[in-house]
Amino acid sequence: TGATATIPNIPGLQNVDYLTYENVWELNELPKRMTVIGGGPIGCELAQGFSRLGSKVTIVANQLLSKEDPEVGPLLKEIFEEEGITVVAGRVTEVCKNDDQGGHKATVSSGSTVEGDVLLVSVGRSPNVKDMGLENVGITLNEKGGIDVNDKLQTSCEGIYAAGDCTGDRQFTHYAGYQGAIAARNILLPLTDSGVLKSVPATTFTSPEVASVGYSEAEAKEEFGENKVAVAKMDLAKVDRAVCEGNTKGFIKVIYNTKNGQILGATVMAPSGGELISELSTAMTAKLPFADLAKVIHPYPTYAMALQLMAADVYYENTMKLKWLYDILKRLGL
Repeated sequence: TGATATIPNIPGLQNVDYLTYENVWELNELPKRMTVIGGGPIGCELAQGFSRLGSKVTIVANQLLSKEDPEVGPLLKEIFEEEGITVVAGRVTEVCKNDDQGGHKATVSSGSTVEGDVLLVSVGRSPNVKDMGLENVGITLNEKGGIDVNDKLQTSCEGIYAAGDCTGDRQFTHYAGYQGAIAARNILLPLTDSGVLKSVPATTFTSPEVASVGYSEAEAKEEFGENKVAVAKMDLAKVDRAVCEGNTKGFIKVIYNTKNGQILGATVMAPSGGELISELSTAMTAKLPFADLAKVIHPYPTYAMALQLMAADVYYENTMKLKWLYDILKRLGL
């Protein structure tokens, strides 16, 4: 059943024309001025897209991509403003019509106002669970308003499974596809596999892309303890490919366990962020120590080469901790 756009309870919103990600594609003309309510992945992607097509875009949000690493939002705001997108910090408290042609005026919590021709509401997505008669067969909902499932994707009604956005879990096309395949496997074949994953890679397709997987730095330190977590980071200004292409605003950050070296999470803000996070996600799943990527040859000059260089720094840092042992072995002729 998927999910649908969440419509916030903003006074006056019901009295003006507005669009969501579902029907914005029905526009026949490029709007001169567009106001975007919400700074999440969809809001940011569409805001930048319409801006590059020629619209004057204003985003109203407390923060851009607030669920990502804290460094992402301010840097993306800087990039957006350089491209001519206006980012207004705060939340819309009221909306009203501004003229007879369908224009609007939005009042922001800071006291400022934003005027535009097209209003795009992008504050999230809610599971489609209404008017389906779920309660008639004993299917319960979870705290997120989605269909409640166990790790095998079974609902509270025997024989009925649910997968993807309708469960209220992370709403990614690739995750929904994965869960659908696992649900079908669990229904048709002996034994079962888990369809609910702890870490799911995701990418916001702005320019640059913003991709992440697993724990953030703060989450990892809270979960495992500050002394058991280390961070490797490289700014794109130090990546040769980024310098050649003039895409130096961004970074690669990898969080790893200091004891076994395994990757706990990562954030990549780069033109090829989705591809880089896929490699890091593979290493996480295989439980490879981050330093092992230093032994994997990456073509030069690619953005991925940065991962090998970062891993090499960790590798040599670990090596230096054992220098005393290597000195002894060398004196023994080993």
